[in-house]
Amino acid sequence: MHYRYLRARADASLSVPSAIRRTILLLVNRSGFMFPNVFTAPLRIADLFSDPFRFAVPPYQRRFAWTVKEASQLMDDIQMALGGEDEPAEPDYFLGAILLTDAGRGADWSGGLPRSPRVLDIVDGQQRLITLMMLLAGLRDLEEDGASGGRGRDDLLAVPEKAAGAARAYRIQLAADDNAFMIENALLPGSTLIVPRESDSLDAVYKNVVEVRDHLVNELSNLEPEGRSRLKNYILQQCHVVTIVTTDIDHGHRIFTGLNDRGRPLARKDIIKAEILSGVPTGRLDMVLTRWCQAENQLGTDFENFFSHARTIRGKGKLPIIAGIRSAVAEAGGSEPFVTDVLIPLSDAFDLIRRARHEGAPQSEAINRRLTYLNWLGSSEWVPATMLWLSEHRGSPAEILRFLELIERFAYSLRLLCIGAGKRTARFSGVLSAISRGTIFDAERSPCTLSREEQRHIAHNLRNLHERHPQTCKLVLLRLNDELAGSPQSLDLADWTVEHVLPQSPGRVGQWRTWFPDPDERSATWCSRRVPRTTRRAIRTSTARNRSTSSLVARSCRPSHAISRRRQSGRRSRSARARNAF
Repeated sequence: MHYRYLRARADASLSVPSAIRRTILLLVNRSGFMFPNVFTAPLRIADLFSDPFRFAVPPYQRRFAWTVKEASQLMDDIQMALGGEDEPAEPDYFLGAILLTDAGRGADWSGGLPRSPRVLDIVDGQQRLITLMMLLAGLRDLEEDGASGGRGRDDLLAVPEKAAGAARAYRIQLAADDNAFMIENALLPGSTLIVPRESDSLDAVYKNVVEVRDHLVNELSNLEPEGRSRLKNYILQQCHVVTIVTTDIDHGHRIFTGLNDRGRPLARKDIIKAEILSGVPTGRLDMVLTRWCQAENQLGTDFENFFSHARTIRGKGKLPIIAGIRSAVAEAGGSEPFVTDVLIPLSDAFDLIRRARHEGAPQSEAINRRLTYLNWLGSSEWVPATMLWLSEHRGSPAEILRFLELIERFAYSLRLLCIGAGKRTARFSGVLSAISRGTIFDAERSPCTLSREEQRHIAHNLRNLHERHPQTCKLVLLRLNDELAGSPQSLDLADWTVEHVLPQSPGRVGQWRTWFPDPDERSATWCSRRVPRTTRRAIRTSTARNRSTSSLVARSCRPSHAISRRRQSGRRSRSARARNAF
């Protein structure tokens, strides 16, 4: 969701109260409704960071995702509204809307702000709240207390202590590990000025937190003490948010879909996570969340693609991804069965596919080889069926290898038919159905069985595959090269191209014409032949392709020199390249 910050400087006629009214109207218009039991009020940051507000990041929310870019933009906008020493500050600055839910016992916001503290789940605004907390923490740590020589006061960030000697609690509560890291490295007095422990081994989110924190502190340290004090007062007293509190989580998520934020848009996986985990009973949430995080950490950036494949496996390929997963969750019997019985087995299978690292069985080497060849294809129409088979037969390496041998042959056959991605996807949809029916290895009923017409078409395409589909030609030649070598050669596909054995237009004088004097033989046979064995780097200019020097001839005139390695800045001599020909 993209959040739109509204600034008074963007429209001279737009005061902050009218900007707030516009946001509320935008909420009504975008959502198509307004709930009578929703608390909505414009608040100063000083009010927002006071009781009754205590903030919690619910488990289904993504972790801190803002980078230096977003945090810097927020700070720059506030400083622009504040103006310079000789410039008047804007009377008020609007930071957008913060959406919260209060699902606790006794929640009642109908009469305004409750008198007792309330712990509110952050539905929208987490990134801004955390960044503002770090900004205020940096101001606190850089503030000198003339009387004591200590740091500034911590009243805004911490909540009042219930008893003497009690551990200090802070106004925002993150997930367990994230909360401890945030307190130690940003919220505790003086913590924004220290280097985190084990800084070299931090995960990506923690490194991001430290980078944002250090950037903010560095920018603040460039200000004079008076400038920092002026900035702090402006943030607390003249920066406003529209605070929206609902006691119904379903209402909260409906409002959530009607708002835009200025930060990073939520990825599909974040929305799916929010929907699935919000349906898990409280007593089971920690266990399910642990399993979810296990899959998310395992797949990393591929977690987003995983849901596209999972939707296809569950027969929802024609639905949008979120709608398809929502339907799959319902069919699985709810959120927890979906995570346990669908997400975890399929994510393990997808991880094996993308890494091609099966271990612990006599068939492991052959399995990894087949997966590597399939990954060469670059497209993913074969992935859902393979994920399904691996998840159902993860304890039977022999069955996995049997399936991969069939699927590899079928996937390459479809490429040799030179059909488009849509038709290939439709053919593999039939593979999924055959797995469910148990007919995948039935020669007469399997969708992997090619018709005689298709076999004749492949034979025809092989005659000039380099012209019909150069990429497929390269894959087939490298695949054949491994067979001739007796083992995989671990070649980087990006380093190799398909080349003519002989130049298409040889010079009038040179060794090419001496060795191949017959123009018909030269044109019809050798100029169009491609065979897989060389390490000569590809020289793509027309001049280089037609060179007649003996050194080039020595490496390229034989039929075994048709795939060429791309130029690599002259790191190896020609003689070394010739010695490495295989």
